[in-house]
Amino acid sequence: MKQILSIMVMLLLTVAGAMAKGDKLPQYDITGAGSGTEGTVLVKVYVYTKNAKDADLKRCAVHGIVFRGCSGNNSGARQPAMAKPTAEADNAAFCNEFFASDGQCQNFASVVAGSYDRVKTPKGYKCGAILQVDKTSLRKELEKAGVVRSLSSGF
Repeated sequence: MKQILSIMVMLLLTVAGAMAKGDKLPQYDITGAGSGTEGTVLVKVYVYTKNAKDADLKRCAVHGIVFRGCSGNNSGARQPAMAKPTAEADNAAFCNEFFASDGQCQNFASVVAGSYDRVKTPKGYKCGAILQVDKTSLRKELEKAGVVRSLSSGF
């Protein structure tokens, strides 16, 4: 009976650990990749993992636009971060739900077809793609949640 109970506990801890690990954002780099249609931005995202899924790329693209901003592309245009540096910690409950593996952030980004890239690095692989992020809808959603200040709130 003790063995069965200990096996069940170990199995439960393994499953819980795998679920928690799945919601953590992987390490990533983000840069500008050109200009999209009005209200969108194109970004090149590299995720440091052996095989990145579209969901990981989308999560990192949206997270990068909101909290990091991205360096400019060939034209030199830089995309500043939407939120204050402390916004992620201040709104941790919302961010954990929004940036979960199957979170709502998936709705604001799409992978540009034929843009996948995989590069071998000394520490493993980095997988990337160009993504189009709907900045206008994303900002409206984050304003409703109180993560980002409205552009008209300063006047």
